[in-house]
Amino acid sequence: MQFVDLSHPFENGMPVYPGSAGASFSSIASAAVEGYNEIRMNITTHNGTHIDCGYHLLQSGMRTLDYPLEQFYGEAVTIDCRSVAAGAKITLDLLKPQETFIRQSRFVLLFTEWSRYWGSREYFRDFPVLDPTAASYLSSFGIMGTGTDTISFDPVGSEDLPIHRILLTGGQILIENLTHLENLPHTGFIFSCFPLPLINGDGSPVRAVGILERDA
Repeated sequence: MQFVDLSHPFENGMPVYPGSAGASFSSIASAAVEGYNEIRMNITTHNGTHIDCGYHLLQSGMRTLDYPLEQFYGEAVTIDCRSVAAGAKITLDLLKPQETFIRQSRFVLLFTEWSRYWGSREYFRDFPVLDPTAASYLSSFGIMGTGTDTISFDPVGSEDLPIHRILLTGGQILIENLTHLENLPHTGFIFSCFPLPLINGDGSPVRAVGILERDA
């Protein structure tokens, strides 16, 4: 089997959603002095590559430990959205031809190639997002989750977060800040995004991974 890392590394100065608390990491012990190495992490549930649970926006939504482990593992399809112009929407016209593959999958990964801007101001601007009709369409299949290689499923600054709400109300988890989706095939692979077991968690950083057969 071949494993494809779909996660951004955690480090000081890493990009976070505008207005969110920044992530920081500091050494609190070293092998040279204390005889062991240890790092203190100061992060939020939505730093880096992470999932959004229903509880993130829905007061009665499912929390991190409410989901069965099967929610975070399964067959996936990558949908190429690179033709969508900056600032434009991912529409039903792009998704509808993929319906057969979506029906066979538990996860849909939207490949916009926006992760190439990770670490720059451009990452937070004009990234493609689903329009409401396309989001409702994805909610109709009973899939486990939708992922994107952008900072959010709604534009930065959105107050009501309509796309988040459509997808989360449909029972999905959302995976944001994915990367390296270009290294995945269209179909025929497994996607994994297990979260930390947080009590009352509204989301969690994850190590997202694509798992391929050697000849895929």
